[in-house]
Amino acid sequence: MNIYIDEAGSFVKPEQNKCAISTVGALILPENKTKIIFSKFEALKKKWGFADTEIKGSQLDESQVNSVIEMLSKYNVMFEVVAIDMNLEENDITTEHKLNRAQKLVDSITEEFNENLIQYIHNTKQEIESLPNQLYVQVTLTIELLIQIFQKTTLYYSLRKPKELENFKWMVDAKNMNMTTSEKVWSELILPLAQTRSFEEPLMMLNEGDYSYFFKNRTRGEIPEYLIPHVGERDPNDFSELNSVFSDITFEDSKNNLGIQLADILTTAIRRSMNGNLQKNGWKNFGKVIVMGKKQSITLRSISEEANPDKYETKPPYNEVIGDLNKTTKSI
Repeated sequence: MNIYIDEAGSFVKPEQNKCAISTVGALILPENKTKIIFSKFEALKKKWGFADTEIKGSQLDESQVNSVIEMLSKYNVMFEVVAIDMNLEENDITTEHKLNRAQKLVDSITEEFNENLIQYIHNTKQEIESLPNQLYVQVTLTIELLIQIFQKTTLYYSLRKPKELENFKWMVDAKNMNMTTSEKVWSELILPLAQTRSFEEPLMMLNEGDYSYFFKNRTRGEIPEYLIPHVGERDPNDFSELNSVFSDITFEDSKNNLGIQLADILTTAIRRSMNGNLQKNGWKNFGKVIVMGKKQSITLRSISEEANPDKYETKPPYNEVIGDLNKTTKSI
């Protein structure tokens, strides 16, 4: 499968007391449908006067956004998004969260680690600590997004397109010619954090699902010796090798990547919707491309445990968006 990732928003706490949603989103396309989807998208771009230029989600109105959703809904695609209301976050709590996560890396060092690995961990700790808080929040949401995509796609495509589970190809909107510190941090942290999450929440699998392609090139039930203390008495077959899942990550210029342009349109549209800046005609059909999660359609994340939307005098716009989409999203 081909997975295209982009973000929308500043991830900065606003000066005014109003909701300030920022989002990280991903469009997942079946590999055998990617070419025809791009062809349909190029036809829409030509119709709108963007034939030879990059198109941004902020440029589209409700009707155009809905046209993109309707086109994508015909091809068994998935759209996954993690959002945060920065108005509910506090900078000092974010800083504490960042420093604690950096310190946990060093705390994980044992006598079995060689000098090179120890130095690498200390360097990563310094990189995390150096991140401005808004980039740290974006990194945190991106990692959460990738983990959720892995879980949902293995469930959804095992019942519909099992061959898509053979390869995971991640393409991310690059911000510079060279990889930024934040991009380096999350791409290096995703594997160990996904592995840690798998100890707490082993990968869910359906009895009816076909996982033959997923396990074609991956081992299962072989736990490295240094991880055995973390696994405890649980069945080793509950865990699978994740290196190949998160190994193919590239950072690409959105100008040359139609998949990232589509991800930008959807991610920006969800953000605009949740902030009350895109009317319902633009977002009402998002449920056709979103797969329902454990609790709701859109993951609304917070760094602070004290984040509370009750601070608003009226309910924030995203309550209606999430509530409506919870009723219309695709089921696993």
